[in-house]
Parts: sequence; C-alpha cells; structure tokens
Amino acid sequence: MRTCWLLLLGCLAAACGGNFSNDDLEFLNALPTREDLASKLPASSGPVSEGGLRQRSDALAVGEPSPLYRDTRAASDAFNRGMDGLLTLLEEIRKLPPTTRAPDVRVWGPWPAPNHPGHEVRFAMKREPEQFTYLLQYRPRGSGEDRWWSAVEGTFQPDGGLRKGTGAVRLLVKQTKAHGFDAGGLADLDLLEIVYQTRALPISVRMRFVPASPQTASEFLYAYRELPGGLGEMGFLLEDTDILPGTQKEDLAILSRWTKDRGGVGIISVTGGDVPAGFTATQVECWDARFRLTYLKRSWETAVVGSASACPDVSALEP
Repeated sequence: MRTCWLLLLGCLAAACGGNFSNDDLEFLNALPTREDLASKLPASSGPVSEGGLRQRSDALAVGEPSPLYRDTRAASDAFNRGMDGLLTLLEEIRKLPPTTRAPDVRVWGPWPAPNHPGHEVRFAMKREPEQFTYLLQYRPRGSGEDRWWSAVEGTFQPDGGLRKGTGAVRLLVKQTKAHGFDAGGLADLDLLEIVYQTRALPISVRMRFVPASPQTASEFLYAYRELPGGLGEMGFLLEDTDILPGTQKEDLAILSRWTKDRGGVGIISVTGGDVPAGFTATQVECWDARFRLTYLKRSWETAVVGSASACPDVSALEP
C-alpha cells in the first residue's frame, strides 16, 4: 500500500497550486495529522533487538538495557510505520487546493495514476450533517462514475475545536490486491483499520491488522494513548501465537506506559496454551530515562530485581 501512496505523491507534487477558502480548511481539518496519531515514545539511540519471554529466561540485572523497553520501541515503530504512508498522503493533500468544489464536496483529481497505466486516481471528501467522509479511489481511465473503487475510506465526527472529535480510517488492502495493485509491506493483510479520538484527553488511537491468511497468522491489535507533558501508553495484543516452550499457542498482551524523561513501566501477560489453566504469567518491568532496567518481577519466580520505588509515576494514565 505504501508503494501506491508514494506513487500518488509524485502525482500530487506535480499538481497545480492555488488558494484555499475558509470552507476548504474546514474539510482539511477533518483529516488526521501525524501529531494526532503517531506514537511519541522517547527514543533510544541504540539498536532495537527482538524481545519475547523466551529470550528473557536468563537473569537480568539493574542497569542492563530494558528488554521490555525494546519491545515497546519495536511496537511503537511498527505502529507508526503502519500509518506512515497514509499520513504522508494526507500531508500532501493539505498542500493542494481542491480540483472540484461543491457546497458539501471537495475532490482532488482525478489524475493519471502513476505506475498504473490506464488508471486514474482521486481523493474525495463529503460533508454530512454529523460527519465528514473521505475516499481514495481508482478507476480505469475514461470509464464511468460507477467504476471508481476505494483503496482507503475514512470518517471524522467533529466535536468542537480544531481537529477535535472521533475518526476512523480503513486501508482496504484486499480490494487493492484484487485490482492488481502492489500493496507493498501490507501484502500479507486484508485490512488495516485505525480508530481514534481527539475530543478529550487522553488522545487515543487503536490499530487493527487483519491478516489475509488467518490460518497462518493472527490479528494484531495496538492501542495508543497520550497526555500532555510526554505521558504515553502503548498496548498490544497478539492472540494464538507460540510464546512459551511447548506444543500449544498462547495469547500475549503487553501494556507499557512512559514519561517524557523519567522512564517507563511495562507489564507482560501471557494466558492460555502452555500456561496452566486459570493462571496468568506476568512480568512487570521498569526502566529509567536511559532505558536501563530498574525493576523486574516475574509471577513465576520469587526473586525480585531492583526496587519498585524506582519505577516512575504513570498513574495519570490509569483508566
């Protein structure tokens, strides 16, 4: 899908510029921005390595790099990559005045679709009484209105204030592949869905990856929240996956919360599969501002590493 977007950006860059009306800006403010949706986990300067409970069987000590921070960093990066192409496209749309204006409609294009000879592309928005809707669409060049098909569909329900409200974006990967287009890094998916709310704090974003082959891959869910001042939270869930040694598959959930400059706290929970019935294997881990381990407690061990008093206060993110 990112391949399609990057090609479209070349088309947008070649489009003519112009002026925006106040009404145009109302439409554009219904589109999500990178500031609204992207995860803002503080970054380490070191490399991100693979995590996982299996790799944490060896003893860890205070001051070592935090494995759970690395897992959270990898999840945050994957979360941002999942929406990067979409947000880059919307950033380019905002630079261009609409090609067509009607009282409750704005359309950008149609233009020839780069790298898809014989096709054209458009971005269309509609203002309805309760919401805005938008579509990224393609069709064979010269065909009728009924031949447009959608690669991306989105909605936004405003709730007062600039870009405040609730929205959803669906990347229709299955349809894109069915029309012979390159889905790039999303080729193994049928759908990528993003649901968000910016009307109240904490801002929240949920992302759902639906695999094309559910027999060989599971849905992956991310949830992100943030508060002013650098407080953030990333939760991710992977069901029916092989986490622990054994023949069965487990469900893995990780919830990490962090501060801007005082480190973070994470909890791993594993259920089902080779975990005894009625039991949840948990691991609590804290890291400091340098992403070094300060505290570690595993439910299946009596030993504790470090002190819980070293964990930062992230209680503002409690439900």
